[in-house]
Amino acid sequence: MQNTPAFRRLHATLTGTLLLVVGYAFYQYYVNRAPEDALYAQRCITQSICLYVTTYRGGGATVSEVYRYYLDGALPGDPMPHLKERTPFLVTDTGDARVSGYGDHINVTLTGRVYAFTNSDLFYADGVAVMPVISLTANGVR
Repeated sequence: MQNTPAFRRLHATLTGTLLLVVGYAFYQYYVNRAPEDALYAQRCITQSICLYVTTYRGGGATVSEVYRYYLDGALPGDPMPHLKERTPFLVTDTGDARVSGYGDHINVTLTGRVYAFTNSDLFYADGVAVMPVISLTANGVR
Protein backbone atom coordinates (compact mmCIF):
# COMPACT_ATOMS: atom_id res chain seq x y z
CA MET A 1 0.00 0.00 0.00
CA GLN A 2 2.87 2.40 0.70
CA ASN A 3 4.11 2.07 -2.87
CA THR A 4 0.84 3.03 -4.52
CA PRO A 5 0.74 6.31 -6.45
CA ALA A 6 -2.18 7.63 -4.38
CA PHE A 7 -0.30 7.09 -1.14
CA ARG A 8 2.82 8.81 -2.52
CA ARG A 9 0.76 11.84 -3.63
CA LEU A 10 -0.96 12.05 -0.25
CA HIS A 11 2.39 11.80 1.53
CA ALA A 12 3.95 14.48 -0.69
CA THR A 13 0.93 16.78 -0.20
CA LEU A 14 0.99 16.40 3.59
CA THR A 15 4.77 16.87 3.75
CA GLY A 16 4.58 20.01 1.59
CA THR A 17 1.73 21.42 3.67
CA LEU A 18 3.61 20.75 6.89
CA LEU A 19 6.74 22.45 5.53
CA LEU A 20 4.69 25.47 4.47
CA VAL A 21 3.03 25.76 7.89
CA VAL A 22 6.34 25.46 9.75
CA GLY A 23 8.00 27.95 7.38
CA TYR A 24 5.14 30.44 7.81
CA ALA A 25 5.27 30.10 11.61
CA PHE A 26 9.04 30.70 11.60
CA TYR A 27 8.62 33.71 9.31
CA GLN A 28 5.94 35.23 11.57
CA TYR A 29 8.10 34.68 14.65
CA TYR A 30 11.12 36.27 12.98
CA VAL A 31 9.26 39.29 11.58
CA ASN A 32 7.10 40.02 14.64
CA ARG A 33 9.65 39.50 17.39
CA ALA A 34 10.36 42.32 19.82
CA PRO A 35 13.28 44.55 18.86
CA GLU A 36 16.53 44.38 20.82
CA ASP A 37 16.16 47.82 22.35
CA ALA A 38 17.53 49.57 25.41
CA LEU A 39 15.88 52.45 27.23
CA TYR A 40 17.39 55.71 25.99
CA ALA A 41 15.24 58.33 27.78
CA GLN A 42 12.03 58.73 29.69
CA ARG A 43 10.16 61.76 30.97
CA CYS A 44 6.61 62.83 31.73
CA ILE A 45 5.10 65.24 29.24
CA THR A 46 1.79 65.89 30.98
CA GLN A 47 0.24 64.67 34.22
CA SER A 48 -1.00 61.46 32.62
CA ILE A 49 1.32 60.97 29.62
CA CYS A 50 4.97 59.91 29.76
CA LEU A 51 7.40 59.61 26.86
CA TYR A 52 9.71 56.62 26.56
CA VAL A 53 12.50 56.52 23.95
CA THR A 54 14.39 53.33 23.16
CA THR A 55 17.41 52.79 20.94
CA TYR A 56 18.34 49.72 18.93
CA ARG A 57 21.25 47.77 20.43
CA GLY A 58 21.91 45.40 17.54
CA GLY A 59 23.60 46.05 14.27
CA GLY A 60 26.98 47.63 14.57
CA ALA A 61 28.88 50.00 12.34
CA THR A 62 26.79 49.27 9.25
CA VAL A 63 23.38 49.84 10.85
CA SER A 64 22.17 53.40 11.45
CA GLU A 65 20.80 54.53 14.79
CA VAL A 66 17.11 53.76 15.28
CA TYR A 67 15.06 55.39 18.04
CA ARG A 68 11.53 54.31 18.93
CA TYR A 69 9.17 56.70 20.72
CA TYR A 70 6.37 55.41 22.93
CA LEU A 71 3.65 57.17 24.90
CA ASP A 72 2.27 55.56 28.03
CA GLY A 73 1.30 56.28 31.61
CA ALA A 74 3.86 56.31 34.39
CA LEU A 75 5.40 52.83 34.46
CA PRO A 76 6.95 51.73 37.76
CA GLY A 77 10.29 49.94 37.66
CA ASP A 78 11.80 48.84 34.38
CA PRO A 79 9.46 49.85 31.51
CA MET A 80 11.17 47.68 28.85
CA PRO A 81 9.07 44.49 29.34
CA HIS A 82 5.91 46.59 28.92
CA LEU A 83 7.28 48.56 25.95
CA LYS A 84 8.24 45.39 24.07
CA GLU A 85 4.53 44.58 23.87
CA ARG A 86 3.66 48.04 22.53
CA THR A 87 4.00 49.60 19.10
CA PRO A 88 5.92 52.88 18.87
CA PHE A 89 4.16 55.91 17.47
CA LEU A 90 7.41 57.22 15.96
CA VAL A 91 10.53 55.50 14.62
CA THR A 92 13.34 57.82 13.58
CA ASP A 93 17.10 58.18 13.36
CA THR A 94 17.33 60.94 15.98
CA GLY A 95 16.96 60.63 19.73
CA ASP A 96 16.63 64.33 20.48
CA ALA A 97 13.17 65.15 19.17
CA ARG A 98 11.42 67.96 21.06
CA VAL A 99 8.23 66.52 22.51
CA SER A 100 5.76 68.68 24.39
CA GLY A 101 2.16 68.27 25.36
CA TYR A 102 -0.93 69.97 26.62
CA GLY A 103 -3.84 67.85 27.77
CA ASP A 104 -4.20 65.04 25.26
CA HIS A 105 -2.40 66.81 22.42
CA ILE A 106 1.28 65.97 21.82
CA ASN A 107 3.60 68.02 19.60
CA VAL A 108 6.76 66.43 18.17
CA THR A 109 9.43 68.44 16.34
CA LEU A 110 12.54 66.80 14.94
CA THR A 111 15.23 67.07 12.33
CA GLY A 112 16.12 63.77 10.72
CA ARG A 113 14.65 60.77 8.97
CA VAL A 114 11.25 59.41 9.97
CA TYR A 115 10.93 55.68 9.33
CA ALA A 116 7.41 55.24 10.74
CA PHE A 117 4.80 57.51 12.30
CA THR A 118 1.21 57.31 13.46
CA ASN A 119 -0.71 60.31 14.73
CA SER A 120 -2.66 58.49 17.43
CA ASP A 121 -1.93 56.10 20.25
CA LEU A 122 -4.00 54.29 22.87
CA PHE A 123 -2.90 53.26 26.35
CA TYR A 124 -4.24 53.11 29.88
CA ALA A 125 -3.06 55.48 32.62
CA ASP A 126 -4.41 54.84 36.10
CA GLY A 127 -7.15 52.64 34.65
CA VAL A 128 -8.40 55.32 32.24
CA ALA A 129 -8.04 54.99 28.47
CA VAL A 130 -5.94 57.78 27.01
CA MET A 131 -5.87 58.46 23.27
CA PRO A 132 -3.66 61.47 22.56
CA VAL A 133 -3.54 63.21 19.21
CA ILE A 134 0.02 63.57 17.95
CA SER A 135 1.26 66.36 15.66
CA LEU A 136 4.59 65.91 13.91
CA THR A 137 6.82 68.58 12.40
CA ALA A 138 9.81 66.96 10.71
CA ASN A 139 12.63 68.63 8.83
CA GLY A 140 14.55 66.22 6.64
CA VAL A 141 18.29 66.01 6.34
CA ARG A 142 20.24 66.44 3.13
